[in-house]
Amino acid sequence: MTIGNLLKKYRLNKEKTQREWIGNIISPSYYSKVEKGIHRISAEDLVSLLNYNSVSLIDFFGELNNSKQIGYNQEQELMGMINDAYYRNAKNELVKLKEIVNESDLPNKEADLLYLDAYIADINNEDLNDREKQALKDKIFSRPNFDKSTLVLYCNFMMFYDLESNVIISREIIKQFQGSNDVKILEMILSVIGNLLIQCIEEKEYDETKFLVRAANQISTKPELFFYKNVIVLLENMIMYHYDAKDKYLRICHKAIENFSLLGMPEYGKEITRFFEKQK
Repeated sequence: MTIGNLLKKYRLNKEKTQREWIGNIISPSYYSKVEKGIHRISAEDLVSLLNYNSVSLIDFFGELNNSKQIGYNQEQELMGMINDAYYRNAKNELVKLKEIVNESDLPNKEADLLYLDAYIADINNEDLNDREKQALKDKIFSRPNFDKSTLVLYCNFMMFYDLESNVIISREIIKQFQGSNDVKILEMILSVIGNLLIQCIEEKEYDETKFLVRAANQISTKPELFFYKNVIVLLENMIMYHYDAKDKYLRICHKAIENFSLLGMPEYGKEITRFFEKQK
C-alpha cells in the first residue's frame, strides 16, 4: 500500500470529498494525482494534511507499516519523500520525517534515521563523525549490487568518502549499469560521474578523469539528461584547460555556466561559478 492509497482510504472512511479533505493545503489537481500514485506528496504537506483531518501520524505510518507490501513500497515512498525534501533543501521537512520515523516501528528504522541525519548534516554544512560515515557506508553497500535507491543515496553522500573509495565504487556502478536505457539510472550515473569529477578537480587528481569523461560521453544525450550533460561539458573543459590552457576551453565553460541561468537555475549557476573561479 502506498501513501496515496492510504490517504484515499482514510479520506473515504471519513466520508470526505477530495476538496473537503485537502482544504487549502494542496491543489485539488495535484492531490488527485497523489492518490493515483502519479505525484508524490511532500513531507510538510502530508503532515499538514493528516493534522487537518485529525489523523494520528503514528497510526497512519503504523498502518502503512503493517501492509503486506511494506518491504518495497513503503521504503520507496519514504526514501522518495526524503530525497525530495533534500533536493529542495527543506530542512524542516527532513526534521519532521525524522520525528515520524523515530516514533515508528519501521523495519529499516535505524538505516532511515542514519540517512536523515546525513541529509540534515549536509544541509547544515556539518560533517559526520567517522563512526557515522562508516555506518552509512555499510548500510548503502551491504547489498551485492546497486539499485535505484542505493544509487540515489550514494550520489547524495559521496562527499563523505575519500577519493580512492569513490573511484572504486564509481567504476563498479558504471560497469554494472553500462548500456542501461533507464533515464533515471542514467541521471544517477551522470550525477555520480559529475560529483567525482568535481572531487578530482578539487584535489588536483586528474588521472581518473579521462575514464570518467569517456563513460559520461558514451551516454546519449536526451532532453531529460540535458542538465547533467551540461555539467559534464563544463567539467570536461575545465580539465582540458588544465592540460592545455587555451581560451576556447574557457569559452565553452562560460557558455555551460550561462546555460544554468537560461534553464532557470541561477542559484546553481552562481554556485558552480564560484567553483569554476576557484579552480581556474
